[in-house]
Amino acid sequence: MRRTTDTNRIVKQLCRACLGLAVTVTLVTSPVSLCFAQPVDTGLPPGFRPPPPIPPELAIENPLITEEEITAWKPKRLGFQDALGKKLAGDGPKTIDEGFRVAVHELSIVEKRDDLTAIRKSIVRYIDNYVDVKNEEEKKFACKTVVKYAKTLLDGNLHVRMHAVLLIGSLNLSPEVPGMRLKAAVAYIDGLATLLDIIRAPKDGIVQPESVRILAALEARRLLAEGRHTLKVNSKIPVDCAKRILAELKGNGSDWYHLRLIEALAETALSSVPNEQNQQEPLIVEALAEILANPRRSNQIRARAAFLLGRVPMPGGLQAAPIAYAIVKLTQKIATEVNQGQLPGGIAIFQINDIYLSFVPEVKGESTTDDRKVAGLLSTLNQKPTTEAHKDIKPIVQSIFRQFQAAGNKPIRASFAPGLIDKLNAWPKPADMALAAGRGQIDALPPQPAPAAARPKTSPAAPPQANRQQNSANRAG
Repeated sequence: MRRTTDTNRIVKQLCRACLGLAVTVTLVTSPVSLCFAQPVDTGLPPGFRPPPPIPPELAIENPLITEEEITAWKPKRLGFQDALGKKLAGDGPKTIDEGFRVAVHELSIVEKRDDLTAIRKSIVRYIDNYVDVKNEEEKKFACKTVVKYAKTLLDGNLHVRMHAVLLIGSLNLSPEVPGMRLKAAVAYIDGLATLLDIIRAPKDGIVQPESVRILAALEARRLLAEGRHTLKVNSKIPVDCAKRILAELKGNGSDWYHLRLIEALAETALSSVPNEQNQQEPLIVEALAEILANPRRSNQIRARAAFLLGRVPMPGGLQAAPIAYAIVKLTQKIATEVNQGQLPGGIAIFQINDIYLSFVPEVKGESTTDDRKVAGLLSTLNQKPTTEAHKDIKPIVQSIFRQFQAAGNKPIRASFAPGLIDKLNAWPKPADMALAAGRGQIDALPPQPAPAAARPKTSPAAPPQANRQQNSANRAG
């Protein structure tokens, strides 16, 4: 009987201990106790954001040719090079087509991943070195063939896609001729359509990763800058390009991507763009001005927008006051951030340089993208607000450049005299921030973009090896 009593006593004590432990655990893990808990030291700096996930396109492998096929073609290389140097006749086009198919598809081989740059440059050299500049028909045929097969690489590995874009943007009807009197390259402008499909995919197209679209925007800018003059006067290519880039700018995207888009947009050399009713509107200038005046944007893209405003053709009837005010306020923001230690002077100097160059040519003789006026707002939008803004911003520019020149190679912490910033702060906001009557306010903030939805699958599942080359041929056709 006593043994039973002792057992009951031990069980009761054990139950009390368990109950106490349960209460303690509940209190420790409760929301109330969290108020008194010490922050956990993760060892990460404040504001740390983990890197984005690895793009799924890096895991895609879709080789379109084998090493054995390349080896079998090599004896035909001399015939391919010979065909490039002749007029298109007989078996020449077929030989050229087969040679470029092998050369371009070599980029898709997994084992060649470290050689992509060399392979890509060798393809460009085939056209630059073997096709006579005077044979424009042969040049265009060769470039068109390369673009045809480069498009078949755009559902493969991420690195392969990037080099396909770079390849399309590197094609020339006439290569650059170095020397004392540099002769600029004449780009193959017909490759622009493919780059625009990469930037803004059609309904049945592949939505490319932003990294690929950034390269496409860079190469689109080059093709426009170095090939636009080869277009016919009534060509619709620049207008189509402007409309698609303007539409892309309305979507989500990093400032770095949008910066490359507006650089390409400026090279369309259009003063206005027709709307759906075929009425001309100053959409390009407005798009740049809205980025310039948007405080949600980074200083870098806002300063670049200011720079480009000094280079695009200005339609008549625009008011300079909204643009001048936005440039002044951006300069004030940058200078204030430098003084507060929020922005290093080594970064600010480039942004301020872009702002200053919005008023004047970067080099002597620089013109707007349509080659009709001297570059800079003092020439293209020469109104009182423009000259006043230039006058008040110039001391800021001089101050930071003198500080860096005086320091030489030594690190410095740049700063600006408060009076210089006060002068910018004193600028009154115009009563109307529209560039023209009936137009929208350039400082009207767009709605915050919704959280990006999961990106649609960018590539179809890799087909079996036996079907890959047939699929590639179908896409090329």
